[in-house]
Amino acid sequence: MAGDDESKSPEIVKGSETSKAAAPWENSNHPLFLHHSDQPGAMLVSEPLAEDNYSTWASSMMMALHIKNKTGFVDGTLKRPTINAEERLQWDRCNTLVKTWLISAMSKNMSKSVIHCKEARGMWLELEDRFNQTNSVALFHIESSIHKC
Repeated sequence: MAGDDESKSPEIVKGSETSKAAAPWENSNHPLFLHHSDQPGAMLVSEPLAEDNYSTWASSMMMALHIKNKTGFVDGTLKRPTINAEERLQWDRCNTLVKTWLISAMSKNMSKSVIHCKEARGMWLELEDRFNQTNSVALFHIESSIHKC
């Protein structure tokens, strides 16, 4: 049927043999590549997210995601494919994997508040919005203490 071609892998015909061409994400440099060691819930950072360590946690998590070639899922540069169904499925797998990595790097109470997010990007933005704010009350007290000196 017309339109079904977009969900099928390209085929290479060699003589009488037909074989599927390698999907682009089978290349280890592709952001949709999944290595056998990429396990759901793996701890990518040594210290879980807490109320007072967001900046350090976010930097550590971005470094870990960079090593895994998965930063695009949290920084928004790797959008969900809309045309190729097979690529969209692979993107969904990777997105879910990144979400499990984020969830495993925080407390259960924190994870309950972001688990509803459909994409890792949304999870990242919620955490950033919640924790990357200056505590104006604490800042006021610090400034007051400095001025009293």
